[in-house]
Amino acid sequence: MAREKSIKIRLTEEEFNLVQDYAKNKSLSISEVIRDYIKTLRQPTWR
Repeated sequence: MAREKSIKIRLTEEEFNLVQDYAKNKSLSISEVIRDYIKTLRQPTWR
């Protein structure tokens, strides 16, 4: 499946460092970390 959408967010230095450190520790890109987290979200009941 092609990825066609993008999201731009603002983070504090602390938030960014946390995500960056986690990604480095897991040998992932920051985008992969965010995508993996999104996959854990439950489907909304209103859908």
